Amino acid sequence: MSIPTSVATAPRDSRSLARAAQIFVALFALLDPLRPTLFTDAEQGERGELYGRYMQVSSTLGLVAIIVFVLWFRRCRHNAELLSPGSFAYSPGWAVGAWFTPILMFWRPRRIALDIHRALTHNSAPDNTVTLINAWWATWIGHTATALMATSATTTSLPLSITAQALYLIAAVLVIVIIQRFTTAQTPAQAA
Repeated sequence: MSIPTSVATAPRDSRSLARAAQIFVALFALLDPLRPTLFTDAEQGERGELYGRYMQVSSTLGLVAIIVFVLWFRRCRHNAELLSPGSFAYSPGWAVGAWFTPILMFWRPRRIALDIHRALTHNSAPDNTVTLINAWWATWIGHTATALMATSATTTSLPLSITAQALYLIAAVLVIVIIQRFTTAQTPAQAA
């Protein structure tokens, strides 16, 4: 007896998750660039308390952005499977797990995003979404590597921190556009 991989037979609306993901990614992207400035001032007494509050708000916003984005990403992966059955190498669970699996996290989410795009567009009219996904992924990996380098030394490197934040801002803008494109590509099917 086989267990069905999905209970739903029609795509679920992803617009509310998409909007929430866009909002939280944007808020975190706008708030996070303050970190290098506050971090250098944090050890100067009076700004230490401000930095502590800032870190609480920033960390909470970042966590919410991650959760909502991953939920949206999984829903898109699930919907794409319903719209184009059998065209995926990885299960919908990997749309979540790939982000948290060491080593695989550096390439598998990008691969899943490309598969979602292919399934949603059925390789129809050429567009620049693949280039957009690749640019987003390159800036995201660049941000991650630069942020790790900025904090790996005994003291934080302000130039590397600023570079990491700039890369995050670019990646955030690109992923917001990707969220919109994937959600729009699913919307006609969801309305049917």
